Amino acid sequence: MSKRGNGDAAKKAQEEARKARIAKRKEEAEKKAKEEAEKQARIQALAKSRWPITRHLKAQLFKGAVIVNVSNVDQAKLCQDVGVTAICAHDKSVLTPQQNGNPVRMSSPEVIKRYINSVIIPVFTNVRVGHLMEAKIMESIGVDMIEESDTLTSLVGMAHFSKRELGVPTICTVSTLKDCLLRIQEGALILRTAAPRTGGNVNEAYKVIIGIQDAIKGMRTDPKARATLETDVTIYQPLLKDVIDKGCLPVPIFGAGGIHTPTDVAMMMNAGCDGVFIDNTVFFGIDPEGHLKAIIQVVKNPNDVSKICELSANFI
Repeated sequence: MSKRGNGDAAKKAQEEARKARIAKRKEEAEKKAKEEAEKQARIQALAKSRWPITRHLKAQLFKGAVIVNVSNVDQAKLCQDVGVTAICAHDKSVLTPQQNGNPVRMSSPEVIKRYINSVIIPVFTNVRVGHLMEAKIMESIGVDMIEESDTLTSLVGMAHFSKRELGVPTICTVSTLKDCLLRIQEGALILRTAAPRTGGNVNEAYKVIIGIQDAIKGMRTDPKARATLETDVTIYQPLLKDVIDKGCLPVPIFGAGGIHTPTDVAMMMNAGCDGVFIDNTVFFGIDPEGHLKAIIQVVKNPNDVSKICELSANFI
């Protein structure tokens, strides 16, 4: 081939490469614009529905949710940007127990107000088991949901408070089917698997949810399995009958504790969870944004093995 022919071929290749770069940039810009439009639509939808709905309906809307523990406003904003359903907000002193023997308490109301004023997605927070006044304080500043949390140091000898005294839904931790029934009787509208006070292993959360599911199945097929709860005077029997008849709990139950990777999320969703709580350690990785996006996709597609494999590539 002549030098002129070689030159023409090189120019043609350069032109094709330039067009390819332009097309790629255009495609990326369109994708980014679409994601931004979806994000704004999601935020607007939440803005319209945040306050006017009942606490029962609000709780049901959280089926399929990803809820993330956050310890600063930047983390909260990142959660909102990537499409996290809600945040459970804390100040740092609550996430790190005090060393002088004092009980871990609710977060500062002023800190929680900063979260509420910074994002439009629902904001949850924790109060101590049995501490109704802490719950009323948090309700008064505008949180969307309250967790009566055994991860905070509970008051010695205090029973769980009646959730019906609050105008916002309450979340409670559970370890057994009996726990579920008792907390629902008290007015809890979302349940979550109990997590260890320190660390956390997804296997523990998995054992809890499987144990609850197996207990429900057992009561439907084995009269002996029903006998213990049917004769328990602390259990509201119409509620127990409803669970046996329908084969499921009347409120959503979330996986929590040690759930970190996309495969952890898939395992918990397939075990029967209605959503997941993610610890704030997700923000300590090299790509928290990508990690959260992967988790959200898995919650939406918990049975798509090829997609989960792809999403897990960088977040094992």
